Amino acid sequence: MKIHITLVGGQPAPVYNGIKATKPDKVVFVHSTDSLKALNALVKEIDVPYEAIQLSPTEAMEIHKVAEKMVEQYAEDEVTVNISSGPKSWSHLFGSMFQSKENATVVYMDQNNVLWNYRTMQGLQDFEFDMHTHFRLYGNSIENNYKKFSDYTEADVEAMKKIEEIRNFDVQIFNALLSVLDKQKQHTLRNGKYGKFEHDSGSYVEWEKTTEEQYGFVRVFLIKKNGKSKEIKFESSNAVDLVFNSGWFEFKVAKMLSAWEKCKEVCLNCKFPFRENVDKNETDIIVNMGSKILFVECKTQINNTTDIDKFRSVIKNYGGMGSKGLFVTDAKMTEVAKAKCEEHGILSFSLKDEHLGLSDEKALQVLLESELYNLNTK
Repeated sequence: MKIHITLVGGQPAPVYNGIKATKPDKVVFVHSTDSLKALNALVKEIDVPYEAIQLSPTEAMEIHKVAEKMVEQYAEDEVTVNISSGPKSWSHLFGSMFQSKENATVVYMDQNNVLWNYRTMQGLQDFEFDMHTHFRLYGNSIENNYKKFSDYTEADVEAMKKIEEIRNFDVQIFNALLSVLDKQKQHTLRNGKYGKFEHDSGSYVEWEKTTEEQYGFVRVFLIKKNGKSKEIKFESSNAVDLVFNSGWFEFKVAKMLSAWEKCKEVCLNCKFPFRENVDKNETDIIVNMGSKILFVECKTQINNTTDIDKFRSVIKNYGGMGSKGLFVTDAKMTEVAKAKCEEHGILSFSLKDEHLGLSDEKALQVLLESELYNLNTK
């Protein structure tokens, strides 16, 4: 039989991905009382016969005896031992015990989901990474709580262009009318089917949400202090979501990301289950990059660097060790904001930066190509 012995710690993803990569006939989970939650999440996701063995993370003789017993028990089988998760005491003793056996191979799944074979010293990546399973393993399913980029239409693209055009006509009034909404307006927007918001300048926005019978409708009229005015109107399935709260900018960034060949899936407006001591339980964009997850936060500009701290908290609490973060702004980032991103291991990108003659889309791809697959240190 093909036996897969896997050590279970606080990170279930490399355990699950190791099972998918090796395709065993039976899985033996080695876990502690502290990793029971991870074990329970794992067994829900696999359809392979398994055995679970609870083990002390510190008692060296106990660990040695359990590893020795498994060497004898599976001496006639083809064995792989995944040392990616679990305490270092297990990794060392199980690794050294099995490495010398001809029927066994010690493997390690890195943060880029490359499976390293420590007998051949070769890396292998030929299994399909499942982002949604990854979130379930960490108790963070986003099912029914996100929008697929693929559900947006060409009408939404045209709406985004019109919104950006009128925003550039007068950024200050646009932001006051459509981006910085008080609680009452947010409540009206969230619960109303249609409405109209007005600005002291005489500018206004009126809107009607999408129904089963018709697309949503938006009209924006801006008037400057000098009397010049501009109006746009458009219909699309996501019209209201795009025009308010910088939804157009999130969609613009998602569209840029979706053009990259390594991008497998783009999800917008992602909401996670509430978790204690986490500042925020949502993120603007999540991207399946084929072997890992990229969290993306979009802001036209950063007014408070605590936004970066909150974003880091989301990545750490919901994404696991291997996930990456990208903070995208329309305006130039301050040096303080850039330093804060770097401190947290978050990539930063501004549409107003010089990109050495490259388009914004191509420059973003170059950044991701060069940085995305570096390993996280914390």
